[in-house]
Amino acid sequence: MIFKKRFINAVIICTFVSMGSSAQVKIKRTDIEDISNSRALMLDVAFTEIVNRHKINTAGVALIKSRQVVWLNHYGFQSPGVPASTNTLFNIASLTKTITAETVLKLVAQGKLSLDESVAPYWLDPDLKDNLNVHNLTPRMLLSHMSGFMNWRYFADDGKLDFIHKPGTSFGYSGEGFEYLAKYAENKMGVSFDKLVQATIFDPLGMDNASIIVDKKLFNRIAKPLDKKGNFYGYYCHPQGYCSKEGSYSAAANLVISVADYAKFLISSMNGDGLPPKLKNDRNTMQGIQFTQREIDCGDTIDILCPIKLGYGLGWSMSLLEDDMLIGHRGTNWTVVSIAYYYQGSGDGLIIFFNAPNKAGLAAMIDALELLDPDSPEIHGYKLRLARSH
Repeated sequence: MIFKKRFINAVIICTFVSMGSSAQVKIKRTDIEDISNSRALMLDVAFTEIVNRHKINTAGVALIKSRQVVWLNHYGFQSPGVPASTNTLFNIASLTKTITAETVLKLVAQGKLSLDESVAPYWLDPDLKDNLNVHNLTPRMLLSHMSGFMNWRYFADDGKLDFIHKPGTSFGYSGEGFEYLAKYAENKMGVSFDKLVQATIFDPLGMDNASIIVDKKLFNRIAKPLDKKGNFYGYYCHPQGYCSKEGSYSAAANLVISVADYAKFLISSMNGDGLPPKLKNDRNTMQGIQFTQREIDCGDTIDILCPIKLGYGLGWSMSLLEDDMLIGHRGTNWTVVSIAYYYQGSGDGLIIFFNAPNKAGLAAMIDALELLDPDSPEIHGYKLRLARSH
Protein backbone atom coordinates (compact mmCIF):
# COMPACT_ATOMS: atom_id res chain seq x y z
CA MET A 1 0.00 0.00 0.00
CA ILE A 2 1.07 3.57 -0.67
CA PHE A 3 0.13 5.91 2.16
CA LYS A 4 -0.43 9.62 1.76
CA LYS A 5 -2.04 12.42 3.74
CA ARG A 6 -4.55 15.05 2.74
CA PHE A 7 -5.09 18.17 4.79
CA ILE A 8 -8.38 19.99 4.24
CA ASN A 9 -9.67 22.77 6.52
CA ALA A 10 -7.26 21.62 9.20
CA VAL A 11 -9.18 18.32 9.29
CA ILE A 12 -6.47 15.76 8.65
CA ILE A 13 -7.47 12.40 7.28
CA CYS A 14 -4.93 9.67 6.59
CA THR A 15 -5.77 8.03 3.29
CA PHE A 16 -4.46 5.17 1.25
CA VAL A 17 -4.60 3.84 -2.25
CA SER A 18 -4.79 0.06 -2.45
CA MET A 19 -2.51 -1.75 -4.88
CA GLY A 20 -4.27 -5.03 -5.30
CA SER A 21 -6.20 -5.82 -2.15
CA SER A 22 -7.40 -3.89 0.86
CA ALA A 23 -8.10 -4.87 4.44
CA GLN A 24 -11.74 -4.99 5.40
CA VAL A 25 -12.60 -3.42 8.75
CA LYS A 26 -15.76 -4.65 10.40
CA ILE A 27 -17.90 -1.65 11.22
CA LYS A 28 -20.36 -1.79 14.04
CA ARG A 29 -22.96 0.70 15.17
CA THR A 30 -22.47 2.01 18.68
CA ASP A 31 -24.74 4.53 20.36
CA ILE A 32 -23.43 6.85 23.04
CA GLU A 33 -23.67 5.39 26.55
CA ASP A 34 -26.51 6.76 28.67
CA ILE A 35 -25.89 8.79 31.82
CA SER A 36 -26.72 7.24 35.16
CA ASN A 37 -26.07 9.14 38.39
CA SER A 38 -22.90 7.16 38.99
CA ARG A 39 -21.68 7.69 35.41
CA ALA A 40 -22.38 11.43 35.68
CA LEU A 41 -20.18 11.61 38.77
CA MET A 42 -17.45 9.62 37.04
CA LEU A 43 -17.59 11.82 33.94
CA ASP A 44 -17.39 14.97 36.04
CA VAL A 45 -14.23 13.75 37.75
CA ALA A 46 -12.71 12.50 34.48
CA PHE A 47 -13.51 15.67 32.55
CA THR A 48 -12.06 17.82 35.31
CA GLU A 49 -8.87 15.77 35.07
CA ILE A 50 -8.73 16.21 31.28
CA VAL A 51 -9.13 19.98 31.57
CA ASN A 52 -6.49 20.26 34.29
CA ARG A 53 -4.00 17.93 32.60
CA HIS A 54 -4.13 19.72 29.26
CA LYS A 55 -4.39 23.19 30.82
CA ILE A 56 -7.63 24.02 29.00
CA ASN A 57 -8.73 27.60 29.66
CA THR A 58 -12.46 26.93 29.35
CA ALA A 59 -14.55 23.89 28.50
CA GLY A 60 -18.23 23.22 27.92
CA VAL A 61 -19.76 19.83 27.20
CA ALA A 62 -23.21 18.36 26.58
CA LEU A 63 -24.27 14.78 25.94
CA ILE A 64 -27.50 14.02 24.09
CA LYS A 65 -29.46 10.75 24.24
CA SER A 66 -32.45 10.19 21.96
CA ARG A 67 -32.57 13.92 21.17
CA GLN A 68 -32.56 14.97 24.83
CA VAL A 69 -29.75 16.64 26.76
CA VAL A 70 -28.86 14.23 29.58
CA TRP A 71 -25.61 15.77 30.82
CA LEU A 72 -24.23 19.30 30.53
CA ASN A 73 -21.32 20.82 32.38
CA HIS A 74 -18.64 23.52 32.34
CA TYR A 75 -15.02 23.48 33.45
CA GLY A 76 -12.13 25.89 33.84
CA PHE A 77 -12.52 29.65 33.84
CA GLN A 78 -14.51 32.04 31.65
CA SER A 79 -11.80 34.59 32.46
CA PRO A 80 -9.21 34.73 35.25
CA GLY A 81 -11.08 34.42 38.54
CA VAL A 82 -14.47 33.80 36.89
CA PRO A 83 -15.45 30.10 36.73
CA ALA A 84 -17.09 28.86 33.53
CA SER A 85 -20.86 28.51 33.81
CA THR A 86 -24.09 28.32 31.81
CA ASN A 87 -23.57 32.06 31.25
CA THR A 88 -20.31 31.49 29.37
CA LEU A 89 -20.24 32.12 25.63
CA PHE A 90 -17.82 30.17 23.46
CA ASN A 91 -16.43 31.20 20.11
CA ILE A 92 -17.17 28.09 18.04
CA ALA A 93 -15.21 28.96 14.88
CA SER A 94 -16.42 26.93 11.86
CA LEU A 95 -19.40 25.48 13.73
CA THR A 96 -20.88 28.87 12.81
CA LYS A 97 -21.48 27.38 9.36
CA THR A 98 -24.21 25.12 10.73
CA ILE A 99 -26.17 28.15 11.94
CA THR A 100 -25.71 29.81 8.54
CA ALA A 101 -26.80 26.66 6.72
CA GLU A 102 -29.98 26.18 8.76
CA THR A 103 -30.88 29.86 8.30
CA VAL A 104 -30.65 29.53 4.53
CA LEU A 105 -32.45 26.17 4.45
CA LYS A 106 -35.38 27.48 6.48
CA LEU A 107 -35.66 30.46 4.15
CA VAL A 108 -35.66 28.00 1.23
CA ALA A 109 -38.46 26.07 2.97
CA GLN A 110 -40.42 29.33 3.23
CA GLY A 111 -40.00 29.94 -0.51
CA LYS A 112 -37.87 33.04 0.02
CA LEU A 113 -34.61 31.59 -1.31
CA SER A 114 -33.79 28.83 -3.79
CA LEU A 115 -31.08 26.18 -3.64
CA ASP A 116 -30.56 25.92 -7.38
CA GLU A 117 -30.74 29.45 -8.74
CA SER A 118 -27.71 31.46 -9.76
CA VAL A 119 -26.46 33.71 -6.97
CA ALA A 120 -24.99 36.17 -9.49
CA PRO A 121 -28.09 38.40 -9.84
CA TYR A 122 -27.99 39.03 -6.08
CA TRP A 123 -24.29 39.07 -5.26
CA LEU A 124 -21.22 39.43 -7.44
CA ASP A 125 -17.92 39.77 -5.61
CA PRO A 126 -15.80 42.52 -7.19
CA ASP A 127 -12.94 40.03 -7.64
CA LEU A 128 -15.20 37.92 -9.90
CA LYS A 129 -16.92 40.57 -11.99
CA ASP A 130 -15.23 39.38 -15.18
CA ASN A 131 -15.42 35.65 -14.46
CA LEU A 132 -18.18 33.84 -16.32
CA ASN A 133 -18.09 30.89 -13.89
CA VAL A 134 -19.85 32.97 -11.29
CA HIS A 135 -23.14 32.71 -13.19
CA ASN A 136 -23.17 28.94 -12.62
CA LEU A 137 -22.70 29.24 -8.87
CA THR A 138 -25.73 28.21 -6.77
CA PRO A 139 -26.57 28.14 -3.04
CA ARG A 140 -26.51 24.32 -3.16
CA MET A 141 -22.90 24.39 -4.35
CA LEU A 142 -21.95 26.88 -1.64
CA LEU A 143 -23.61 24.82 1.10
CA SER A 144 -21.99 21.54 0.00
CA HIS A 145 -18.50 23.04 -0.52
CA MET A 146 -18.71 22.51 -4.26
CA SER A 147 -18.27 26.22 -5.06
CA GLY A 148 -14.82 25.89 -6.58
CA PHE A 149 -13.40 28.49 -4.18
CA MET A 150 -10.34 27.96 -2.00
CA ASN A 151 -10.93 28.18 1.75
CA TRP A 152 -9.99 31.88 2.09
CA ARG A 153 -8.90 34.39 -0.53
CA TYR A 154 -5.93 35.49 1.58
CA PHE A 155 -4.33 32.12 0.78
CA ALA A 156 -4.02 33.26 -2.85
CA ASP A 157 -0.79 34.91 -3.94
CA ASP A 158 -2.67 38.05 -4.98
CA GLY A 159 -5.13 37.92 -2.07
CA LYS A 160 -8.11 37.86 -4.44
CA LEU A 161 -11.09 35.51 -4.64
CA ASP A 162 -11.05 33.22 -7.64
CA PHE A 163 -12.26 29.80 -8.73
CA ILE A 164 -9.71 27.00 -8.45
CA HIS A 165 -12.29 24.59 -9.90
CA LYS A 166 -15.40 25.15 -11.96
CA PRO A 167 -18.46 25.44 -9.70
CA GLY A 168 -20.11 22.10 -9.01
CA THR A 169 -17.27 19.93 -10.30
CA SER A 170 -15.05 19.26 -7.27
CA PHE A 171 -15.16 19.32 -3.48
CA GLY A 172 -13.18 22.06 -1.74
CA TYR A 173 -13.90 23.21 1.80
CA SER A 174 -14.47 26.96 1.68
CA GLY A 175 -15.18 29.58 4.28
CA GLU A 176 -15.40 32.06 1.42
CA GLY A 177 -18.31 30.03 0.08
CA PHE A 178 -20.34 30.63 3.24
CA GLU A 179 -19.55 34.34 3.28
CA TYR A 180 -20.72 34.43 -0.35
CA LEU A 181 -23.88 32.55 0.60
CA ALA A 182 -24.72 35.11 3.30
CA LYS A 183 -24.25 37.99 0.85
CA TYR A 184 -26.63 36.29 -1.58
CA ALA A 185 -29.26 35.79 1.14
CA GLU A 186 -29.13 39.30 2.55
CA ASN A 187 -29.14 40.96 -0.87
CA LYS A 188 -32.06 38.89 -2.15
CA MET A 189 -34.02 39.39 1.09
CA GLY A 190 -33.03 43.02 1.58
CA VAL A 191 -32.19 42.24 5.23
CA SER A 192 -28.74 42.02 6.82
CA PHE A 193 -27.71 38.43 7.38
CA ASP A 194 -27.31 38.78 11.14
CA LYS A 195 -30.95 39.87 11.35
CA LEU A 196 -32.00 36.91 9.19
CA VAL A 197 -30.21 34.56 11.62
CA GLN A 198 -31.85 36.27 14.59
CA ALA A 199 -35.35 36.07 13.12
CA THR A 200 -35.02 32.59 11.58
CA ILE A 201 -32.99 30.67 14.18
CA PHE A 202 -32.32 32.51 17.44
CA ASP A 203 -35.75 34.00 18.18
CA PRO A 204 -37.89 30.93 17.33
CA LEU A 205 -35.67 28.66 19.43
CA GLY A 206 -35.34 31.09 22.34
CA MET A 207 -31.58 31.24 21.87
CA ASP A 208 -30.86 34.29 24.00
CA ASN A 209 -27.22 33.35 24.52
CA ALA A 210 -25.93 33.47 20.96
CA SER A 211 -24.59 36.21 18.72
CA ILE A 212 -23.28 36.14 15.17
CA ILE A 213 -22.20 39.79 15.31
CA VAL A 214 -19.29 41.29 17.24
CA ASP A 215 -20.93 42.98 20.23
CA LYS A 216 -18.75 44.60 22.90
CA LYS A 217 -21.55 44.25 25.44
CA LEU A 218 -20.96 40.49 25.39
CA PHE A 219 -17.18 40.55 25.79
CA ASN A 220 -17.27 39.96 29.54
CA ARG A 221 -19.22 36.72 28.95
CA ILE A 222 -17.00 35.25 26.23
CA ALA A 223 -14.46 32.60 27.23
CA LYS A 224 -11.27 34.64 27.23
CA PRO A 225 -8.88 33.44 24.51
CA LEU A 226 -5.36 33.02 25.89
CA ASP A 227 -2.32 31.50 24.24
CA LYS A 228 -0.09 28.92 25.93
CA LYS A 229 1.84 31.70 27.68
CA GLY A 230 -1.36 33.30 28.97
CA ASN A 231 -1.25 36.23 26.53
CA PHE A 232 -4.54 37.90 25.60
CA TYR A 233 -4.77 39.66 22.22
CA GLY A 234 -8.38 40.81 22.46
CA TYR A 235 -11.77 39.28 21.74
CA TYR A 236 -12.29 38.36 18.08
CA CYS A 237 -8.57 39.01 17.56
CA HIS A 238 -5.71 37.03 16.08
CA PRO A 239 -2.21 37.02 17.61
CA GLN A 240 -0.87 38.60 14.42
CA GLY A 241 -2.92 41.70 15.14
CA TYR A 242 -6.14 41.41 13.12
CA CYS A 243 -9.41 42.00 15.01
CA SER A 244 -12.99 41.76 13.74
CA LYS A 245 -14.79 45.10 13.86
CA GLU A 246 -17.65 45.97 16.21
CA GLY A 247 -20.97 45.18 14.51
CA SER A 248 -19.44 42.92 11.86
CA TYR A 249 -20.33 39.27 11.35
CA SER A 250 -18.88 36.18 9.76
CA ALA A 251 -21.17 33.55 8.26
CA ALA A 252 -18.30 31.04 8.37
CA ALA A 253 -16.75 31.61 11.82
CA ASN A 254 -16.74 33.62 15.07
CA LEU A 255 -20.29 33.03 16.32
CA VAL A 256 -20.38 32.99 20.13
CA ILE A 257 -22.90 30.82 21.93
CA SER A 258 -23.57 28.96 25.17
CA VAL A 259 -23.42 25.18 25.26
CA ALA A 260 -27.11 24.98 26.19
CA ASP A 261 -28.18 27.17 23.27
CA TYR A 262 -26.14 25.17 20.79
CA ALA A 263 -27.75 22.02 22.18
CA LYS A 264 -31.20 23.54 21.51
CA PHE A 265 -30.12 24.27 17.97
CA LEU A 266 -28.57 20.85 17.35
CA ILE A 267 -31.66 18.99 18.56
CA SER A 268 -33.90 21.25 16.46
CA SER A 269 -31.76 20.46 13.44
CA MET A 270 -31.93 16.71 14.18
CA ASN A 271 -35.70 17.02 14.22
CA GLY A 272 -35.72 18.96 10.96
CA ASP A 273 -37.79 21.76 12.47
CA GLY A 274 -39.03 24.11 9.78
CA LEU A 275 -37.95 21.84 6.93
CA PRO A 276 -40.30 19.71 4.82
CA PRO A 277 -39.25 16.03 4.65
CA LYS A 278 -37.78 16.32 1.14
CA LEU A 279 -35.59 19.26 2.07
CA LYS A 280 -34.47 17.59 5.30
CA ASN A 281 -33.54 14.48 3.34
CA ASP A 282 -31.68 16.62 0.81
CA ARG A 283 -29.76 18.34 3.59
CA ASN A 284 -28.80 14.97 5.09
CA THR A 285 -27.62 13.49 1.79
CA MET A 286 -23.89 13.71 1.11
CA GLN A 287 -23.45 15.98 -1.89
CA GLY A 288 -19.86 17.11 -1.60
CA ILE A 289 -17.65 14.01 -1.31
CA GLN A 290 -14.24 14.42 0.35
CA PHE A 291 -13.13 10.81 0.51
CA THR A 292 -14.43 7.49 -0.77
CA GLN A 293 -13.97 4.13 0.96
CA ARG A 294 -10.76 3.23 -0.88
CA GLU A 295 -9.15 6.45 0.37
CA ILE A 296 -10.03 6.08 4.04
CA ASP A 297 -7.78 4.38 6.56
CA CYS A 298 -8.66 4.51 10.25
CA GLY A 299 -5.22 3.37 11.32
CA ASP A 300 -4.44 0.26 13.30
CA THR A 301 -7.33 0.75 15.71
CA ILE A 302 -10.39 -1.29 14.78
CA ASP A 303 -12.35 -0.29 17.87
CA ILE A 304 -13.62 2.93 16.33
CA LEU A 305 -16.38 3.22 13.75
CA CYS A 306 -14.55 3.61 10.45
CA PRO A 307 -16.45 5.62 7.81
CA ILE A 308 -17.27 4.29 4.37
CA LYS A 309 -17.40 7.77 2.91
CA LEU A 310 -16.70 11.32 4.16
CA GLY A 311 -18.17 14.55 2.88
CA TYR A 312 -20.80 17.23 3.31
CA GLY A 313 -24.51 17.51 2.89
CA LEU A 314 -26.05 20.97 2.83
CA GLY A 315 -23.89 22.72 5.40
CA TRP A 316 -23.17 19.72 7.63
CA SER A 317 -20.20 17.35 7.74
CA MET A 318 -21.11 13.69 7.26
CA SER A 319 -19.46 10.36 7.95
CA LEU A 320 -21.28 7.50 6.25
CA LEU A 321 -21.04 4.38 8.42
CA GLU A 322 -22.08 0.84 7.58
CA ASP A 323 -25.47 1.20 9.26
CA ASP A 324 -25.73 4.86 10.27
CA MET A 325 -24.66 8.40 9.47
CA LEU A 326 -22.70 10.75 11.73
CA ILE A 327 -23.78 14.36 11.11
CA GLY A 328 -22.13 17.40 12.63
CA HIS A 329 -19.28 19.87 12.26
CA ARG A 330 -15.90 20.83 13.70
CA GLY A 331 -14.43 24.22 14.53
CA THR A 332 -10.78 25.10 14.96
CA ASN A 333 -8.65 28.21 15.19
CA TRP A 334 -5.65 29.26 17.27
CA THR A 335 -7.67 29.13 20.51
CA VAL A 336 -10.77 27.09 19.58
CA VAL A 337 -11.22 23.34 19.24
CA SER A 338 -14.92 22.52 19.06
CA ILE A 339 -17.11 19.71 17.78
CA ALA A 340 -20.79 18.84 17.68
CA TYR A 341 -22.34 15.76 16.11
CA TYR A 342 -25.08 13.16 16.34
CA TYR A 343 -25.81 9.69 15.04
CA GLN A 344 -28.77 9.93 12.69
CA GLY A 345 -30.29 6.61 13.69
CA SER A 346 -30.30 6.98 17.45
CA GLY A 347 -30.42 10.75 17.91
CA ASP A 348 -27.47 10.41 20.29
CA GLY A 349 -24.87 13.14 20.11
CA LEU A 350 -22.42 15.36 21.89
CA ILE A 351 -21.09 18.89 22.01
CA ILE A 352 -17.59 19.77 23.17
CA PHE A 353 -16.30 23.34 23.21
CA PHE A 354 -12.69 24.02 24.22
CA ASN A 355 -11.23 27.49 24.60
CA ALA A 356 -7.55 26.56 24.63
CA PRO A 357 -4.31 26.89 22.68
CA ASN A 358 -4.73 24.75 19.59
CA LYS A 359 -2.31 21.92 20.43
CA ALA A 360 -3.68 21.55 23.97
CA GLY A 361 -7.25 21.58 22.64
CA LEU A 362 -6.52 18.85 20.11
CA ALA A 363 -4.95 16.60 22.73
CA ALA A 364 -7.83 17.20 25.15
CA MET A 365 -10.39 16.52 22.40
CA ILE A 366 -8.95 13.05 21.82
CA ASP A 367 -9.26 12.25 25.53
CA ALA A 368 -12.76 13.75 25.72
CA LEU A 369 -14.04 11.74 22.76
CA GLU A 370 -12.50 8.54 24.09
CA LEU A 371 -14.26 9.22 27.38
CA LEU A 372 -17.71 10.12 26.01
CA ASP A 373 -17.88 8.16 22.74
CA PRO A 374 -14.95 5.73 22.52
CA ASP A 375 -16.11 4.34 19.16
CA SER A 376 -16.32 7.81 17.57
CA PRO A 377 -15.08 7.98 13.97
CA GLU A 378 -13.76 11.45 14.80
CA ILE A 379 -11.01 10.21 17.13
CA HIS A 380 -8.52 9.13 14.47
CA GLY A 381 -8.75 12.46 12.64
CA TYR A 382 -7.92 14.38 15.80
CA LYS A 383 -4.94 12.12 16.46
CA LEU A 384 -3.59 12.91 13.02
CA ARG A 385 -4.19 16.62 13.47
CA LEU A 386 -2.34 16.54 16.79
CA ALA A 387 0.58 14.68 15.18
CA ARG A 388 0.75 17.36 12.51
CA SER A 389 0.91 20.11 15.14
CA HIS A 390 4.17 18.77 16.61
